[in-house]
Amino acid sequence: MQLPYGAQMPQIRQAYRQLVLQYHPDRNRQPGAYEVFLQVQAAYEYLQKYHTVGVAAPAFPPAPQTAATKAERDWEKYRHLYEPPADPREFAAWAEVARERVRRQKEKDHAAYVQRTLEMKKQWWYGIALASSYALLLAGSLTGIVIAIIPFLFLLSDHPKRVFLAVILVPVGWRIVNIMQNFRQDIRRHFGEDLPEE
Repeated sequence: MQLPYGAQMPQIRQAYRQLVLQYHPDRNRQPGAYEVFLQVQAAYEYLQKYHTVGVAAPAFPPAPQTAATKAERDWEKYRHLYEPPADPREFAAWAEVARERVRRQKEKDHAAYVQRTLEMKKQWWYGIALASSYALLLAGSLTGIVIAIIPFLFLLSDHPKRVFLAVILVPVGWRIVNIMQNFRQDIRRHFGEDLPEE
């Protein structure tokens, strides 16, 4: 996490937030960014546990073999191992832990999204922002439809330049309409329209 040895939790939290913002899959689509994000998440959990339990406690206390299931033992063994093991016989267990790690991270991300969005819905400006977004959506959709339909009137004329203009403008208009459809989905997601009210 690019921190000096002995860094305390305030420094660790600040570094963690910066790295998460830099490498989160929603913000960074570069190859390898998601793996770095998972490593940062694992390092933060480790340091958080280290500071909570104390220096004297071992970082990974051995789980009792009788009580733990194979899945739990595999989780403890591979949860911080991001590179495939050298032994091919261990690959299946490692891959299962990697899938579980991704699933848990998705659950955490979704829970954080739900909490953040429900808090945003309580703000006084929420209704204004939502109405403004829909006004922009309506204006953009109407613009795209007009750009796509008006050139058909040019086709009725015999002027070749107008016909050429119509051929260019129709795809542009439909592209704007498609962009507005994507914008509609973004509005639903960012404003949490599908989330239940508290």
